[in-house]
Amino acid sequence: MSESNLNRGPSSDGAFTGRLDQETFRALLFNSFLHQQNRLRIGRREGERLAAIAETRCAVAECGDLRAALNLVAARALEITGSTGAAIAIGAQEQMTCWAMSGPTAPPLGAPLPLDSGLSGECLRSRRTLRCDDTESDPRVNHEACVRLGGVGSMLLVPLLRRHAAIGVLEVFSTRPRAFGDTEEHVLELLAVIASAALADSAGNEAATRVSRSPAASVRTVPSPYPAV
Repeated sequence: MSESNLNRGPSSDGAFTGRLDQETFRALLFNSFLHQQNRLRIGRREGERLAAIAETRCAVAECGDLRAALNLVAARALEITGSTGAAIAIGAQEQMTCWAMSGPTAPPLGAPLPLDSGLSGECLRSRRTLRCDDTESDPRVNHEACVRLGGVGSMLLVPLLRRHAAIGVLEVFSTRPRAFGDTEEHVLELLAVIASAALADSAGNEAATRVSRSPAASVRTVPSPYPAV
């Protein structure tokens, strides 16, 4: 075999067909190390997210108050997804009402969200997870509302389901476009299950029925300067 064949390096399929010089070997080893470290970091972050979700589930189960439970879910949604705002809106006839919020870009408590417009209403009507990567270019979004909420650039919404009926929406907002991906979507869907369970658990004292039909007395419906986003 000729010397040139021994030193040809990698073939078209990525396999080395000749001698592996020391410099190339070190580069491959370093790249492998970086890849492994990245996989470990991703696995560690995923484990931390799942642990936080499990902790949230336990904390919500121990809450004796529905409002406190929903506020806890909103706060954890903000923290785990890295968003700048999180809110839980509960359906009430022709509109939803913000029942829990966290972060500066979330709508205020008691703010009405109409069901016939905006992504919140569409999420409730379709009973599907919705994601807006860029509010500037998404025709489904109320751009004026995004500005009034503090410059929302992207959002992620998950319906709250009870007995196959949508009764509310868990949503997170970010001032950055494309802030949410598949990981954040999966996390928010798990948190939505926790919020839905809290609503279902309150059915024993008829609180869930009251929530699904009209705003509770503890949440005062206020005129909102924030139209549906």
